[in-house]
Amino acid sequence: MEGFTKFFNIADTLDIMIYVNNQESYTLSSFVYEVVNDERLIISNPIHEGHLYAMERHYGYYFRFYIENQGMYLFKGRMIERLLYDNLPSVSIELESEIKRIQRRKFYRVNFKSRGFFLIEKKFSDQEIAKKKLLLTTKYKNEKDLIVEEVVEEKFPFESLDLSGGGIRVLTRISFDTGELIKGEVLLNNVWNKFKGEVTRVEKKDDNHKEVGIKFIDLDSATQSRIVSYVFEIERNLIKKGLM
Repeated sequence: MEGFTKFFNIADTLDIMIYVNNQESYTLSSFVYEVVNDERLIISNPIHEGHLYAMERHYGYYFRFYIENQGMYLFKGRMIERLLYDNLPSVSIELESEIKRIQRRKFYRVNFKSRGFFLIEKKFSDQEIAKKKLLLTTKYKNEKDLIVEEVVEEKFPFESLDLSGGGIRVLTRISFDTGELIKGEVLLNNVWNKFKGEVTRVEKKDDNHKEVGIKFIDLDSATQSRIVSYVFEIERNLIKKGLM
């Protein structure tokens, strides 16, 4: 079985997949301090919400890492001990499974059927603004200083197809260009999550619909946490069933 010495070098990063309960799961980042041998790594103690996360001794965790131009890899490891490495909080982990490639993408993508909206700003022309003011002054004759919004945010629906921590793929009637920056919101576990993104791919499906790939940009921490937790829960179930 190929071990750590083939895949890791000092300072490489890896993710630790933490499952707390049915409502709470998250992924913590760490990096390699030393590749001891094929079956043992010393890594930085992960941080969670500004504090050292107390990994459980002799507990098995799933780890994943990405190698550029090769893909995402997964393995199971056991936390053996906590220690100081060059006076830095560290943990030693032992390999418990085969290291296998699970996909070529950096972010795991799951099927995700939901609804959402693109939020597109519309700027009114001077003529449209004047018309609105005229209608308002007719209705509110006593109002001297009426304010008319010059820009409104219009909603255009889409259907989501799949989701990852890095982006979303949707089906829509709206036309976009590759590289275009957009805003939107999507319903996930009964919560509307707003996002900003860059269009990375557009594929025409029929006369009315386009399949659009979007890369997330600057997600706020709460939205990112909800998306990562959702994807991780599906990953965890696939791992348990031996499908990853």
